[in-house]
Amino acid sequence: MRRLLISAALTSLLPLVPVPALACSLASCLDHGVEVRPDFVVAVKHRGRPLRGFSIQVTDNAASVGFSGVTASNGAVQVASLPPGDYWLNADLLGINVAHQCFHVAYRTSLKAKRRMTYQWGDLVTAATRRIAGKLIDSQPGTGENPVWNLVHRVNVPIREAKLRLQNPITGDIYNTVSDEDGAFVIDRAPRGIYVLHVEGGRSGRDYDGTDLAISLSPRASRDMLVLIRREGAGDSCGGTTLELR
Repeated sequence: MRRLLISAALTSLLPLVPVPALACSLASCLDHGVEVRPDFVVAVKHRGRPLRGFSIQVTDNAASVGFSGVTASNGAVQVASLPPGDYWLNADLLGINVAHQCFHVAYRTSLKAKRRMTYQWGDLVTAATRRIAGKLIDSQPGTGENPVWNLVHRVNVPIREAKLRLQNPITGDIYNTVSDEDGAFVIDRAPRGIYVLHVEGGRSGRDYDGTDLAISLSPRASRDMLVLIRREGAGDSCGGTTLELR
């Protein structure tokens, strides 16, 4: 009976456990996705401007890579000669994913098959802030005997000596800093724009994967303090580390 209660409680908690967006291997595809021609173009833009350096990868359902390339100065890359079948397209830059889309190439290409797939980067910005400053926290499970209690009653520990890199994907500008003993950090030199914040390493009693967060730096933002919480991913299929904004 006790096992049943714990199992039910854990099941009810699963929707609350963070899962890295677009990163779970259990993702499903509805009706084989959109139809695409064997030769097509993938383009990535930000506010109408092409973005170069985006990593584009096409895999089949067995996770075998059918194509791998990088967008050029026009923000596009040509995918050529894909055989008929079901595929997944992934596009990311600096650890921020802009596309995780299923599609298929038909044995007989129809008129509706796409010749071009265009994505907008920066629309999924996690945070908007007036200042790149805040605190880095490790959310650790509690240490009681009951696993359900441990999941609910987590302990927040400051992450010190973590390396933080703020990078503008448009201009390529990079700003670096390190969190202090209280987990606090600040980068005051960066001008307004959209950035990727990469957090790596740090000391809090356990190790973490490097994680990334898309941030808009704007004087019109409502917040000027970022409280970033790192915690383990959920389940074996998604795994990894998530970086959340509280």
